[in-house]
Amino acid sequence: MDIKNIALIIVSLINLILGFIILIQRPVKKSNTIFSLMVFNVVLWAAIIVVYRHIAQLETALILVRLFFAIAIFIPLFFLFFTFIFPYQKKLWKKTVIFIICLPPIIIFLLTLFTNTIISGLQPVVGAESLIIFSRWFFFYALTSSLYFIWTLLNLFLDIFKTSGIIRTQLKYIFIGLLASSIIALGTNLFMPWFGYFGLDWIGQTSTVIWIAFVAYALVRERLMDVKIITTILFSIFIVVISVFYIFEAQDQFELMSRILMFILTLVFILLLIKSVLTEVNRREEIEKLTVNLQITTKDLKRVNKELKKLDKAKSEFLSIASHQLRTPLTVIKGYVSMMLENNFGQVPKLIKDNLNKVYLSNERLISLVESLLNLSRIESGHLEFNIKPADLAEITKSIVEGFKQKVSQKNLKLEFLPATNIPQVLVDAQKIKEVISNLIDNSIKYTKTGGIIIGLHQESQSVVFSCQDTGIGVLPEDLPRLFEKFVRGKGMMQVYTEGTGLGLYFARMVIENMGGRIWVESAGQDQGSKFSFSLPIADQSKVKKIK
Repeated sequence: MDIKNIALIIVSLINLILGFIILIQRPVKKSNTIFSLMVFNVVLWAAIIVVYRHIAQLETALILVRLFFAIAIFIPLFFLFFTFIFPYQKKLWKKTVIFIICLPPIIIFLLTLFTNTIISGLQPVVGAESLIIFSRWFFFYALTSSLYFIWTLLNLFLDIFKTSGIIRTQLKYIFIGLLASSIIALGTNLFMPWFGYFGLDWIGQTSTVIWIAFVAYALVRERLMDVKIITTILFSIFIVVISVFYIFEAQDQFELMSRILMFILTLVFILLLIKSVLTEVNRREEIEKLTVNLQITTKDLKRVNKELKKLDKAKSEFLSIASHQLRTPLTVIKGYVSMMLENNFGQVPKLIKDNLNKVYLSNERLISLVESLLNLSRIESGHLEFNIKPADLAEITKSIVEGFKQKVSQKNLKLEFLPATNIPQVLVDAQKIKEVISNLIDNSIKYTKTGGIIIGLHQESQSVVFSCQDTGIGVLPEDLPRLFEKFVRGKGMMQVYTEGTGLGLYFARMVIENMGGRIWVESAGQDQGSKFSFSLPIADQSKVKKIK
């Protein structure tokens, strides 16, 4: 086997390896798929000429040479479609337009392979390759091939000026590689043979390694910079070249077949090795990208969190100022309405007094809302002060329960206080624990239509546990985990009582937790009643959290 065929085989194998690398890099990308098809077309094109150079039978050689030229017409077509898609994975035109673009090469392919229209025949030459006899219509073959290459180069040239950065660099590599190899291939495989010179017809196939290398580098530019990939590819090419020469040194047919089989196994191993290396590098790059993205996201989250804290602080300050400004006029309104109801300004007619009672109640709700907002702003700003002292929780609870007797009787409900005996004192802020207990009992009354409320108090280990159990609307399972968050109300609660703020239970949780206790709710579900409980440590100074 002469040096020409060896060069053709080596170039074909290099092309095959590079095409395989491009395909497995991003198999879902259209540009990679089309490029790989084009490379495999080039490999087949070069393989045919190697076989043709060893065929002595004229008829078989004619079939091969026609197949050689027929396949070659699709190389510029594949490259043209590649330039339509790369680099932005653009969508191809409609099927009609694609068909029109493909029609001339398809017609020439059929005419070249199955008729004498393009290639008339072969002229035998003793001791050398047969000479190809081109028909007068070969001009159209050469014209079509040249025009499609020019169209491809023009697309690339225009795209260079439309892009920037790494994409522009990639397009420059592709343009230079295609320009160099197309000039060599068209000159040595098309125009020189057309004019009767066949001495350099093998140069066209070997020159394809130029543009294959340029395009491969452009497509995976960032990855080819990886030392591991470069080393693997160079090692693979070295092994392939050695294996090819090893085949040509075979002394008999059996040795030749065994060496060819060994070469095939080596080639498969090399392709698998390259794939594994690329997979490893891709994973590492993905991890690096994820790390960078995570760092950017974390930085953004910190910035957003900082801004949210500023907004939250501004909101708390606004609530505090607004609440203070509202509380004064509401207190004045309450005082004047109370004096009018007590006839301090003279006798008030019954109709007006009824309306004044409504005003008084509405004003009380507003005062309660303002107080809740003030408490919220104090909690969030850290200014909620506690005056913690030993206190009798049973006495505090008893007085509060007595205060709700009239309200309970108006709804025909039962309210019972069932404390255990010998309840020890707890360290609490008496005023704030009164607000918490009042809020829990008031909620039970609001959301209970029939039945009653049982208030319990007992000791568990080193804590005193308060419970408020009712037969009301209950709490849905999905509401249980978030019921003590601010501005949160259960779904059923909003339907029964529309004027709640969702701050009472949040305030209760803050107060109980800041006094070293715990608060929770239990409910079997809708219309199954609920049980609100909290625990506080027995009067032991070391177990109570003080907030000054």
